[in-house]
Amino acid sequence: MDNDGDINLAVTHYFSHNLYVLLNNNNGTFAVDSIYATGGLNSHKLCAGDFDGDGDLDLAVPNSGSANVAIMMNNGQATLSSPVVYPTGSFPYTAVTDDIDADGDLDLAVVNNGSLSVGVFLNNGTGVFAARVDYPVGNKGQSPALADFDKDGHLDLAVPNAHSSTPFVSVLRGKGDGTFHPKVDWPGCRPHTVSAADYDRDGNLDMAVADNECNSVSVFLGNGDATFQPRAAFNVGIGPNTTITSDFDGDGDLDLAVANFDNNGLPGNGVSILMNNTPVVSVQQITANLIPSFSLESNYPNPFNPITTIQFTISVKGGSGSGGHRSLFTTLQIYDLLGREVATLVNEELRPGSYEVAWDASEFPSGTYFYRLQAGGFVEAKKLTLVR
Repeated sequence: MDNDGDINLAVTHYFSHNLYVLLNNNNGTFAVDSIYATGGLNSHKLCAGDFDGDGDLDLAVPNSGSANVAIMMNNGQATLSSPVVYPTGSFPYTAVTDDIDADGDLDLAVVNNGSLSVGVFLNNGTGVFAARVDYPVGNKGQSPALADFDKDGHLDLAVPNAHSSTPFVSVLRGKGDGTFHPKVDWPGCRPHTVSAADYDRDGNLDMAVADNECNSVSVFLGNGDATFQPRAAFNVGIGPNTTITSDFDGDGDLDLAVANFDNNGLPGNGVSILMNNTPVVSVQQITANLIPSFSLESNYPNPFNPITTIQFTISVKGGSGSGGHRSLFTTLQIYDLLGREVATLVNEELRPGSYEVAWDASEFPSGTYFYRLQAGGFVEAKKLTLVR
């Protein structure tokens, strides 16, 4: 905030209605530099961004007791201007920022915890915001994520709703002009925070959601079109409230840290770390010859433990591009005996040729599985056996 190359802190205090700026002493310790009134009561979860385009980080502070959001401009030395307030819905809880309308400046989305809505404020490029536009979500909205879940180049919104009557994540697809389609709800368990990342490394953004009342974190794997597979729940501590995503062990997978706060008055018990064990899957092209027909080969070895290799060919047939050699969207998926998809090995455009892919089934139980290849109109499935 003061442009000295160190990371500083800005912290709201709910009961004193103040904002504290703590400057880094260049050694990872902090000292309170200044205290600011936020222009309202019960200041909540703020966000930082360069709203006026001057290269300095400014702040947006939702004041839940006053139904407004305060914009405080930074002069580059961690000195903040007096707050300029904009009306919100009831009990604004969290502000997040990104370029929602794709015009090159940072806009705001503010979740209104008490009025079942999220308000969008579009920036005119100078740090002045248009009147909000509200979009319905669930009851007691919490901390959202802005991300491109459907890969159309526009930011979408995922809003967790913590009330027991609406325990789901509302996903609103962005139109790219600062407006959103109506919400689609995905069931959760009093969700409090959404983190968006590609946890399974398939090229699609997923959601990790802190399930406060279930003492778990739910991972919703994305399909690349703003729809999601049913949630997979992972147990954590008491009352998970906030999630942070990072590669903590340096293995290339995104892991999760979860702050456990409170569950109906039962105090939380620290921080839970969830390490991601997504197996490394790489697709290797063996030849680029003009293959005359599609094929799916038997995996080898079979039975196997725990790694097996699958070979397949993509034909020039079905291609309609130059010379019929265009890429085809190809999927190779693993199913259990109940027909449930348990792994996706290939989910991308592939050109004609021969390929092989390895499946590491270390995290799966022994049994019979099926692998299914689909490339254009070609579909074939075969059986494989995992033996421990």
